Amino acid sequence: MVKKFESSIQVQSVKIETVVDHPYIEHGINLSGTIYIDGVHGDELVENIKLEVFKLINGEISKIVSKHSVELVGAAASKDMQMIPFEIMPDERWLPEENAEVTNLILRTTVLFADGSEFNDEDEIYFDIEE
Repeated sequence: MVKKFESSIQVQSVKIETVVDHPYIEHGINLSGTIYIDGVHGDELVENIKLEVFKLINGEISKIVSKHSVELVGAAASKDMQMIPFEIMPDERWLPEENAEVTNLILRTTVLFADGSEFNDEDEIYFDIEE
């Protein structure tokens, strides 16, 4: 059974979902997906969305290995659904530590609203280094 990546943030009428194309990333493949923003009204303006990949070592979040930021302009204030594709290229920082059996990674979505409030959600992705 393939595990689905699930990250969803709902604040009042605004819903932000991060959908990853493939939560199991193989060597040479980028982490890609789409951020869906729905239900934004003028007083709930989304200012910034940040994607961060954290490395898990022995089940503990150890360090950040990648950051991707999306600045939203204009259209994000409409009632229509907005779709923002993203692509993050893995590098050597994503590789497992020497004594780690499996490299598990966390993709965290953080949403910053114009009023300064910030919300986040995260889920696990998997990186396989087998060539």
